[in-house]
Amino acid sequence: MSEKKTQIVFSFIVLILAYFYYKVDFGAGSTDKVFITITTFMFSIFAGFFITRQGSRYTKIREIISTFDGKMTGIYRAAINISQQLHQDIGKILVNHYEKLIKSKQWDYHISNKSSTITDLHILLEKNIGDTKEEALRAQAISRILTNLGDCQVLRKNMIMTFYEEMLPFQWYLIIFFAGILIATISIIPSVASVFLSLLKASFAVTVLSVIVILRDLDNLNLFEEFIGENSAKDVLQIISGNK
Repeated sequence: MSEKKTQIVFSFIVLILAYFYYKVDFGAGSTDKVFITITTFMFSIFAGFFITRQGSRYTKIREIISTFDGKMTGIYRAAINISQQLHQDIGKILVNHYEKLIKSKQWDYHISNKSSTITDLHILLEKNIGDTKEEALRAQAISRILTNLGDCQVLRKNMIMTFYEEMLPFQWYLIIFFAGILIATISIIPSVASVFLSLLKASFAVTVLSVIVILRDLDNLNLFEEFIGENSAKDVLQIISGNK
């Protein structure tokens, strides 16, 4: 769901809850303030910890993807120093790699599905270079490409390891459990016939839900872009097409 749609949905939920709180009396008006404070405190601790952890994971994945893409463009640019044909063939492999990402809108497409991009590049180099001796400039270009390919393999492994560092079911249970208690506790505070208190309670409830949504997006590695690394992938295609 896009950010604009999310804002519309949350605004709609606020209005519905506000109307509900305005009309319905949940009773228990003497709810202990200490209980509310403790619940808020526990929810804040767990939510803050998990958001920080998943935020670091999100940032790490973005850095790995941008480095990986940079290595790929480095391979493409270096290939021109070997031969025009090799340069074009590498471009075709990279276009095939990144078009699948953009078309599927899944940054992890080549993790979830079998990928032969790095293998195809190695095979292509072996086919074009083999055991032939090359002059200094070409030798340096070949060395650079092989180094980048080795780095890409390591980056891919790091990407896979970080990809699987998702929140555990028990951690989600804690977040949802305390969020549920917090919303329920806030709901029983008297607000019937009070527009201000009804809106205030509804806003607070939606804020709690917003924290869970943000945490979910971080856990799914889908927060600021339609899919993580989308701009980086498009940038690689623009370089290959000659637009950059």
